[in-house]
Amino acid sequence: MPRTSMQITHDSAKTIVCLEGNWDFQTESKHLEALKNVLKNRPLSLVIDCACIQRIDFIFIVFLLDLLKSFDLNPEFIHTPNKMTRLLQTIPKDNPSASTQKELIVSRRSWNIFEKMGRYIEDFIQESLDFLNFCGMTLYAFTQALAHPLRIRIASLCYHINESGFKALPVSVLTALIVGAAVTLQGAMQLQGMGVPLMSVETTAKLSLREMGPFILALVIAGRSASSFTAQIGVMGLTEELDAMKTMNFSPFEFLVLPRVLALVIAMPLLVFLADAFALLGGMLAIKYQLGISFGAYIERFYDTVSWNHFWVGLIKAPFFGWAIAMVGCFRGFEVKGDTESVGRLTTISVVNALFWIIFINALFSVIFTKLNV
Repeated sequence: MPRTSMQITHDSAKTIVCLEGNWDFQTESKHLEALKNVLKNRPLSLVIDCACIQRIDFIFIVFLLDLLKSFDLNPEFIHTPNKMTRLLQTIPKDNPSASTQKELIVSRRSWNIFEKMGRYIEDFIQESLDFLNFCGMTLYAFTQALAHPLRIRIASLCYHINESGFKALPVSVLTALIVGAAVTLQGAMQLQGMGVPLMSVETTAKLSLREMGPFILALVIAGRSASSFTAQIGVMGLTEELDAMKTMNFSPFEFLVLPRVLALVIAMPLLVFLADAFALLGGMLAIKYQLGISFGAYIERFYDTVSWNHFWVGLIKAPFFGWAIAMVGCFRGFEVKGDTESVGRLTTISVVNALFWIIFINALFSVIFTKLNV
């Protein structure tokens, strides 16, 4: 076995350290200490001769470079084996000075806000494209179901209509009743102060039919169903149920997405009808309390001043609300990856996204119906 040793030669111009034998992870500590003592003296001109090295490895080279860095030495390596040459080229030896590092940190901080903005815009564009692709795949599954009606999962569709729609009915109508009463009460107080208390009937009724009933209902369904869809599909992904479906040649869009989307598109108009009724009931109670107008007088003026157009305006928006809630919930569910922490994070994101789309769709329809004078 080659003997590990080190020869040191001094002359007026330089110090030559000649390494001999094996210098690797098995090198004894006494040889490493001897090398460290030589370098600790910090010779002005250091040459490391590797001509007699029999074996060298990555660990020793890293150790040697750390020693040179700690003593601020920049030696000349001669007669290095090919392996050592490649390793020396792989490991960076030159480090920036403290001032240079400080300048880099300041530069990075100054550009950090632009980097974050760029990454946010890039992620937003990519997610938008992914969502459009997801919508296209869902539309394709829907057209395939229309061409082959037997592909529609009736049992799954009815289940989700009940779970996502009708089971949310108690909290939905209660919310519509409370909000309808609160808004009507504030409107009645203002109109009473202006000397036209009877106008509160048609004003708040139109508002309930066009905006409050559908909008409040959509917010409640978004918080309940969008999060539910994301969590259900996300957990299926973590437990590899989605992979199993694909292995068995079952389409996740046909079995998971389409029933949920159709369920909310069908259930939302029915729920809006009931939410409108309870919002009007809340308005009746508020006007009775604030203005003393009887229920009979309220209903009579309601029929005289409020047309069916306002009811249909709210009803037309309902399927679009249901579509947006279901699509966002399912889309975020398929994005769940890694661990259960992503389920909670993406569930929160799905609710926020669903609320945004509800507000956007509602505003868009308001502009369209205003332009059409409906």
